[in-house]
Amino acid sequence: MQGLQQPTSASELRALAWTAFLVPVCTVYARSACRRLRPGRHRLAALFPTFLVFIYLPCLFNSLHLRLLSTFFHTWLATNKLVLLALDLGPLHPSLPLLPFLLCAGLPIKLRVDAQPTKQQPSSPVADFLVPCARSFLFLTCLAVLHPHTAPLPLYVVHYLYCAQIFLTLDLVFSSVGLVAAAVLGTGMERQFRAPLVVASVNDFWGRQWNLMAVDLLRASAYAPVRARWGRDAGVLAAFLMSGVLHELLYWYMTLEHPTGEMLLFFTLHAAVHVAERWAKLAGLWRPPKAAAYVVGTGFMVVTISEFFFGPFIRAGIDVRMMEESTAAVELLRAVAKRLIIRPFGHVSG
Repeated sequence: MQGLQQPTSASELRALAWTAFLVPVCTVYARSACRRLRPGRHRLAALFPTFLVFIYLPCLFNSLHLRLLSTFFHTWLATNKLVLLALDLGPLHPSLPLLPFLLCAGLPIKLRVDAQPTKQQPSSPVADFLVPCARSFLFLTCLAVLHPHTAPLPLYVVHYLYCAQIFLTLDLVFSSVGLVAAAVLGTGMERQFRAPLVVASVNDFWGRQWNLMAVDLLRASAYAPVRARWGRDAGVLAAFLMSGVLHELLYWYMTLEHPTGEMLLFFTLHAAVHVAERWAKLAGLWRPPKAAAYVVGTGFMVVTISEFFFGPFIRAGIDVRMMEESTAAVELLRAVAKRLIIRPFGHVSG
């Protein structure tokens, strides 16, 4: 953390401006190159400069929140999508119109395949994201009010609240991005989160609840090729190991310190449990009542996340600094609201 400077409005606005310039330039270049080159090593070599740009982009930010989002949006998602594009895999294709290509490459969105409205699906694609945005904002506000009073709570309860804060923050960001993209493109977007705070198993969490776009990309880039050669369990291990390496990289971006290996250990453990759960179910050894499954599954997630995932970040002081940034952001919003709302009405009443 010593090498990471404190963010200022000027530094972060400058980083956002560079990002807003470089991401479209790289994605336009990638689309143009892929329209001229066949899938394979030549297309991969042509796209290599864009990988370097996306890997560097998080380093432009001093804010941990923006650095975290840039790491996920650009270093992980965008780079992975373009690598798959070079191999003619994944969600991107050169035949996509320019605007959908730009948005799908640079943002955590995925176009819904069955875009026709149904009885279960709202006719307006924007409506899919209005409720999640409002819900996440409301609960995040409640957590912000609760945070100063969490000192007496047990450690695992506090860490469960951390899990809730991470989920709600990401869901708010992803839903907001999906809301804007759906409004611009006029088509449906797939939701990326379901209800990951209460899960019945590790398989349920990673396969159906948490960050489904990342799951899809891991399935295409790690699971599928390894499974084709060495079997399903090897594919699962490869996907989790790839995720562990990416989270070790995230730790470096957030702290500028050498990774501790705990992220890799966390995902290796979950890979082993993922495989063991499937074997136990196939053998008929693990069929607990639904309530018990939720208690055991959620308890395992909270304990392992607390011990292996949060540990290195908390020791590096990331939680304290991110809370300071959140408080500063709230104060900034209050100041803006006061300037835009309270002062004009006060001037009129005077």
